[in-house]
Amino acid sequence: MMVATVTVFGATGNQGGAVCRALLRHADQFMVRAVTRNKNSDKAKQLALKGAQVVESDCNDTRSLTEALRGSNACFVVTATDFSDSQCQQKETNQGKNIADACQKMGVEHVVFSTQLNVMKVCGILARHMVAKADTEEYMKDIGLPLTCIIVPYYYENFLTNTGKPQKESNNTYTLAIPMGTLSFDMVSVDDVGEIVVNIFLQKSQYLNKTLSLCGDKLTIREIANVFTKHFWPKQFKDKQILAEYVRNAGSPGSKDLGNMFDFYTRVDQRSSLALTQQLNPHLQSLEQWVSRNTDNFHFN
Repeated sequence: MMVATVTVFGATGNQGGAVCRALLRHADQFMVRAVTRNKNSDKAKQLALKGAQVVESDCNDTRSLTEALRGSNACFVVTATDFSDSQCQQKETNQGKNIADACQKMGVEHVVFSTQLNVMKVCGILARHMVAKADTEEYMKDIGLPLTCIIVPYYYENFLTNTGKPQKESNNTYTLAIPMGTLSFDMVSVDDVGEIVVNIFLQKSQYLNKTLSLCGDKLTIREIANVFTKHFWPKQFKDKQILAEYVRNAGSPGSKDLGNMFDFYTRVDQRSSLALTQQLNPHLQSLEQWVSRNTDNFHFN
């Protein structure tokens, strides 16, 4: 069997890192080229130790992108949003287009792109990180790339970071500040996304020219809180019951975008398919399974 060279952009980030690790577990089928801005970073060095070919590239430099893709059979692309930059939406879109152009120039046979829905077109609100990815997807389709798109929801791993970590209210009471009301919330472990992308590459003909909405679990915020209470008792967890406006007014870079994202989630049905995601990754973790396996990684105040 021919070993396919897969170039992974965002290789030291959440999704790109998960895709690299999953591909490396299939070393008999894939050679992994991990693209990063700094091959001397700790994460880049770890990928190199596991067998990845680590290369430096600048998404604003088309020549370096072309070189990174030379000889690649397939490519995974995820773009990053720098909310601290007021021009982040246009810059992210430009970087995505640069990668697309380089893929086309180098004849890449299959591109898997991590996209999002265009909230501006759907309901007239701006979430720059989502619109940038949607605009990049549209460009990739316009130039005729052999494309599969995935839509990845909220990561379970966010509960370990300031993005979604439960906040202490009193001695043993913690709250989850996610503005979903009583609606279910689509989530997934980012680690599980890696194996999903591997299977998309392995089944190109089945998933080419499709957009796949992924999720590992669908729970209300109250149900999420109950999972945490079960595993961290006597600590108790509750839904803070906030509105999207609470997130919008947080005052940090990107807070308006994230507030608008949650507003979108509550106004438009989340159509992620649990059945499809399980088909793509038979070892897909529910939130409860993931929490059970990661209890030692939680550090509550």
